[in-house]
Amino acid sequence: MRAQEKKIRGFSLLELLVVIVIISVISAVAYPNFSSWKKEREVRGAAVKIKNLFTNINSQVQRGLYAFVQVELIENNDALTVISKGMNMNTLMVHIRGVDNWTTDMETRCNSTQTWDDEGSTSNRLEVAQLIFDDIAISFKEQNAGTVCFSKDGTWYSSAGALETDTFFFICSRSPTNSRCDVSDAGVPSVDLDNVFAINWSRFGNITIEKWSRSQDDWVLQ
Repeated sequence: MRAQEKKIRGFSLLELLVVIVIISVISAVAYPNFSSWKKEREVRGAAVKIKNLFTNINSQVQRGLYAFVQVELIENNDALTVISKGMNMNTLMVHIRGVDNWTTDMETRCNSTQTWDDEGSTSNRLEVAQLIFDDIAISFKEQNAGTVCFSKDGTWYSSAGALETDTFFFICSRSPTNSRCDVSDAGVPSVDLDNVFAINWSRFGNITIEKWSRSQDDWVLQ
């Protein structure tokens, strides 16, 4: 006796269209949330990498590998570049003794073009580094570069360029219509900016990250 053959029926065209419509609706609803999450992760990741660069170069000056160190930030229309640099004691003494106003003028002391023993942009040493972000903007306004410099006990702490008067800067997502983080002097981001982070430091190298919270209308330590 033969077993009864089972009838196998495929999907009808109407059923396939219904499935496609359902998937399209779900994708349309989910995509904005995914896109927002992706941008937030990109900016957060950049903030963490920049903080780690600051922290690492400060650890080198604290342990005595370098006597004087610098972090330089450069923004152009295409990218944000962050570079750490180190100066050993012999080179530092040459600057102190031979460069006019080095000990009294912060702009001179934190000049990016002076002699550095190791630079992240040219050296293979692990103690210094260079980061380049194509999708991250910064809050610099009148100048496109700034530097901040540290020494072990804070004696030679200094800053220059776009960071001359600040101990912080802001980063956010870069887009074709937004090449700069528009943050007011009171520290409030523009209403059209999302995912804005602040990198803060002290003269002794204490580095922190904050994120602007729309719901709390304030900066939240991360």
